[in-house]
Amino acid sequence: MKLNTLTTKQKERLFRELRLSVTHHSNAMEGTTLSFGETKLLLEYGITAKEKPMHEQLVILGFAKAFDVVIRESANPTRGLDTAFIKDLHEIMFEDALQVMPSFVPKPIGAYRADERHIQGSLVTLTPPNKISQTLENLLYRYKNSSMNIEDISQFHIAFETIHPFADGNGRIGRLLMTFQAIQNDFIPPLILSEEKREYLDGFDESAKMVVFLRNAMKHSLQFIE
Repeated sequence: MKLNTLTTKQKERLFRELRLSVTHHSNAMEGTTLSFGETKLLLEYGITAKEKPMHEQLVILGFAKAFDVVIRESANPTRGLDTAFIKDLHEIMFEDALQVMPSFVPKPIGAYRADERHIQGSLVTLTPPNKISQTLENLLYRYKNSSMNIEDISQFHIAFETIHPFADGNGRIGRLLMTFQAIQNDFIPPLILSEEKREYLDGFDESAKMVVFLRNAMKHSLQFIE
């Protein structure tokens, strides 16, 4: 289903529900411990989970703020992705946690990592720090001023995660970028469930698998408008 087939009311409901669900599942996939209900209370009523780490809750709030920026900016068809926007999203996600609990936030935020990184249990070679800037610019240039299909979005996501530009939050930023690209190309944004993490990670081994996975993830989002 295309976004442009939805009514204004349906879009409003879709984005409202995705704000909560994408925030919960994207963070849960990275190990945060808040339940869906606790995330809902935090985002919608400002009620913190008493027994859960505060830095996790601050990052969840930051992610939701970044999601709002993605929804707003993606509505502008002339707004392309660039490195400044990606860095801003990263800073928005972590800035409150950094201010309140700096020892819990890997640094820098809003800037590229300066150290070598490896994904535990994976044979994927990540981009070395001195090549991050140019490699990311090349990736963005490859898709500049062109419409993207689901295959393109899938390949971009795999490439972005292989670059792994930040000290932390690469998966979450990558999934926010997918939301941006989906909306700009008239697709329903995907809802990647944390319980499907294994299938999601399998998609990085083969782009065709990621395409199938994203199509199913877009179907998850349709539940909010049916």
